[in-house]
Amino acid sequence: MKLPIPFIERMQKQLGTDFPLFIESYDKPVHVGLRVNTSKISISHFIEIFPYKLMPIPWVTGGFYYNPNDPVTKHPYYHAGLYYVQEPSAMAPAEVLNPSEGSTCIDLCAAPGGKSTQLAVKIGPKGVLVSNDISDKRIKAIVRNVEKFGLGNVVILNESPERIASVMGNRFNYVLVDAPCSGEGMFKKDLKAVHAWENFGPSQCQILQREIVDTVPDLIRKNSRLVYSTCTFALEENETQMAYLKASYSIFKPGKFPELPIDIEGESAHIWPHKHKGEGHFVGCLETTEMVNEVKLEFYEANQPPTQLQAFFDSHMQKTAPVGHFEVIKDRVYLKPDHKLPLSGLKIAREGLLLGEIKREKFIPHQAFALYLKAEDFEPRVDFPSDSLEVIKYLKGETLIQDFKTDGFHLVTTDGFPLGWAKISGGVLKNMYPPSWRML
Repeated sequence: MKLPIPFIERMQKQLGTDFPLFIESYDKPVHVGLRVNTSKISISHFIEIFPYKLMPIPWVTGGFYYNPNDPVTKHPYYHAGLYYVQEPSAMAPAEVLNPSEGSTCIDLCAAPGGKSTQLAVKIGPKGVLVSNDISDKRIKAIVRNVEKFGLGNVVILNESPERIASVMGNRFNYVLVDAPCSGEGMFKKDLKAVHAWENFGPSQCQILQREIVDTVPDLIRKNSRLVYSTCTFALEENETQMAYLKASYSIFKPGKFPELPIDIEGESAHIWPHKHKGEGHFVGCLETTEMVNEVKLEFYEANQPPTQLQAFFDSHMQKTAPVGHFEVIKDRVYLKPDHKLPLSGLKIAREGLLLGEIKREKFIPHQAFALYLKAEDFEPRVDFPSDSLEVIKYLKGETLIQDFKTDGFHLVTTDGFPLGWAKISGGVLKNMYPPSWRML
């Protein structure tokens, strides 16, 4: 492929004898991958039921290469949120950050949300993840991916890192800065990335990245971890930024990398496209000393759901109803994460799980609630096999007519995994699958 001459000349100096292999990699097929949502299904069970061939990605548990000719984004399991399609090397930063269960975590530059879903599963329902992006156009992608993964422990913000730091303070055990960059690892996947590089290259990106990383000392707690990553190869966007953080802020020391089959040198690592089956990523890891002023963490107290929601639970979920802190905002009912975050003045796209809304004194469940549930949590339900025509019709938003045994709200599942809602009356299934989610 045709690459910018300045890029070629710089990489030749940077890589030396490795350069010929690096350039050859741009003429080889793109590697594609998916990551299993282990909050919904075990890796072993997924391998057992997934109909296409998979090969493990060596640096991420539950990550797999697949054949790009296989229609994995058309399969009902994809719509059930059993996996996320992601460039293989982009799975590495969250593996290096590796947040512990129950921790506080922030993904500062999160859109479209792939790394956020990976982190949210790792911290589990008792932790909280702030998933932020400054672009209001890209926030919808985060919301949808978080909903599809069935996550209730995520707060999605549309803010600048500076504003978040000023409101929240040193509250986070784990910080991911997957920084906006010149995108050199995207050249093979997207020709637009080449044109973007020519107009907004490493030197301009370095300035923007510096503004973001300068906020981290005001967000991170003591004895905590920062991962800084990019999908580019430029030294000024990678190693230079790590050196800047260590030189400018005494709270940082080199972080310890987990044992991963990538090129690790000190507190930094590369996934090179000529050495690994990935399009390229840089990952830097730093840890904090005890010199950070941290804030006291707060937690929501559990309360009773609104009466309309309780009536819905009593009808459908007597034994497995969600518990926690419920809040009604403009008739919408939310189940908040356990951690209570200061959010005053911040642009909030979502705080926790949107359960549904109250209309005419009745509770109407939201799509996010369906994906949050396990099939056995809800009665009644209707299941369509993943290889059936009916499930495709449902995902396309069509009305279905069958000899259904029960009426009212139903959880629609495929092979026992929730897809969405339907309302059945007299053998007619009124499809409640959201128009923006429908299969084309």
